[in-house]
Amino acid sequence: MLRAALLLSLAGPTSAQERVLDMDLVERCATVQIGAAECPALDLAESLGLLSGTEMRPFGNAGMESFAMLTALRYAASALFFREEGDGCVAEEERTAAIEIWSLWVRLPDNAPGPIASRFGTYDGIMSQIVDLDLAC
Repeated sequence: MLRAALLLSLAGPTSAQERVLDMDLVERCATVQIGAAECPALDLAESLGLLSGTEMRPFGNAGMESFAMLTALRYAASALFFREEGDGCVAEEERTAAIEIWSLWVRLPDNAPGPIASRFGTYDGIMSQIVDLDLAC
């Protein structure tokens, strides 16, 4: 019986518990302070963690390092999660990784199409706030 319960717990979320990327939240969080009522940090962390190659592919098609973008945003999600869990030292490590990857590898090309530039602005707004996160280690 215990084994069956364990297997069911590993099966993953049911459709009622399915997590969904909330791009409206991500866009909102790019312009309001992370942690404000309009931008709950854990909800943002979850949405950033749900980003996939599908969302980043247009950036790669525009000549950007889309994998670096995805990796940096996932580190940012992790930093937010650990910060909210009260583990500022781990959050700082994750934040540092996010910032280093973003600053070294992510650049918007001068000739980027408008929709790419706009979506990049959203992610860049999130990353600007990640740089300024107040972390206690």
